[in-house]
Amino acid sequence: MKKKTKHPSIKDVAKEAGVAISTVSNVINETRFVKEEISNKVLKAIKKLNYRPNIIARGLRTKSTKTVSIILPDIGSPFFAQVIKGMEEVARNRGYTLILGCTFYNIEEEERQMNVLLDKLIDGLIFFCGYDKYEHIKKINDQKIPVVVIDREIDDPNIPSVMINNTLAMETAVDYLCSFNHREIGYLTFSFENQTTVRNRYIGYCNGLKKNKISYNPKFVIIDDSVRLNEIEGTYNIVKKFLENGEKIPTAFITMADFFAYGLIKALKEKGYRIPRDVSIIGFDNIIFSGFVDPPLTTVKQPKKLMGSTAMNLLLDIVEGREVKEKNIILPTEIIERGSVGPPG
Repeated sequence: MKKKTKHPSIKDVAKEAGVAISTVSNVINETRFVKEEISNKVLKAIKKLNYRPNIIARGLRTKSTKTVSIILPDIGSPFFAQVIKGMEEVARNRGYTLILGCTFYNIEEEERQMNVLLDKLIDGLIFFCGYDKYEHIKKINDQKIPVVVIDREIDDPNIPSVMINNTLAMETAVDYLCSFNHREIGYLTFSFENQTTVRNRYIGYCNGLKKNKISYNPKFVIIDDSVRLNEIEGTYNIVKKFLENGEKIPTAFITMADFFAYGLIKALKEKGYRIPRDVSIIGFDNIIFSGFVDPPLTTVKQPKKLMGSTAMNLLLDIVEGREVKEKNIILPTEIIERGSVGPPG
């Protein structure tokens, strides 16, 4: 039977450095001043023995494990990846480590992931957009574990949030198409029941039509849940069926996210439509690939990396007991003009 390798303990480090265990603890946790000469001996011993402090035991003593959990709905999304990049840079610079949990837009999985992560003795939680149900999030906050939500509306002023104005952003997209004299504007999304972010974008689309005195045409609106986690291929297949029905298509489409626009473009081009000469398309998110599709996609830009860094700084300020003046932060959006929008042919 193979003998287990013994991991070095704090006692081993103290023996190697020729100091007391309490001195090693003070060097590691920076709880008391230690002379530079002695501190260097301890650090040298730690390196030689490849000693790693027990983060759980240290967390119980210091009330902090320097760990933050992130719960998001789709780990494969470039949008979420950019937000996480902003979070990670802030966390690393402030000495924290991230743990990710992915829910795939499943509320039961979100609750399960949350319970698993809480067992890790985390310092705080960040929730990405998800379903409207949020009792479990309030429960965490009530337990004095700091929580911040991103792009998710929660009816509780005690839970901080970082968002954009989804309704206004989508209304602005309609205004932009109307500035090119489009009067037949379609919309493509997945279902928005129990999901405020998606619903607010749809409301913004409707508000934009009304503002510009355009009648709502249900035949121009495609709502299908199959595109939720299969955005490009799902949209491509749905639009192909839509076109095969022989229905009149609008002169412009707005998609709930950029990935939907990619599938839409492919399906339209296969049927011989020219973009933007025959159909204009505007997306939402401005993910990195949108400048490289054919034609390059005009889209509503969300400040993805800034959303992540803002949320992480907000959470860590709360964790560290710093004064937080603004708990509900709305970040700006803008239209990135490229080649997929033009006047009606």
